[in-house]
Amino acid sequence: MNSLLSPDRVKEIKEMANAVLADSPGNDPYQRITHIAEKNGIKILQSDLYEMSGALRKEGEDWVIYVNKSDSSQRKLFTIAHELGHFFVHKKERDEFIDGQLISRNEQEKNAAIELEANEFAGNLIMPEQEIKQKIPAAITEETIQELARSFNVSTLAMETRLKNLGYGNLFEKQRQ
Repeated sequence: MNSLLSPDRVKEIKEMANAVLADSPGNDPYQRITHIAEKNGIKILQSDLYEMSGALRKEGEDWVIYVNKSDSSQRKLFTIAHELGHFFVHKKERDEFIDGQLISRNEQEKNAAIELEANEFAGNLIMPEQEIKQKIPAAITEETIQELARSFNVSTLAMETRLKNLGYGNLFEKQRQ
């Protein structure tokens, strides 16, 4: 489980993501998230964002997700899911979420929590717990993590993090010792 967020908050975010997933067809993570964005009237635009991976902004009455066109497809997938996390979890708090924006010191802790929550939502959205449970073997090896990462179109680091957050970390950490 994500030890940086309270168990209640993790559960709440998981339930939000699962509710969003319930109306999303297919098994392909990219198709799912683009369907979710379209269904909610969110435009996805690829842009030169230089050092940033993405942003979510309300422009007039519309919400727009900007994705760095130079990023890998895996990074783009996670970025879109992360920005959808901001949309579903935080859109009432502000109209703009920009990765890497400068914030004052007293806002750093709040911003860190918001980013962790968006990451938690993204993980639930593109690597749903039920789907991982169906594919997980008794022992997890490096090859298993790589296979899972490929099947969900995420990096091995993203898959490792998700497995740890779901409580499977001990299955592959023992293998490394």
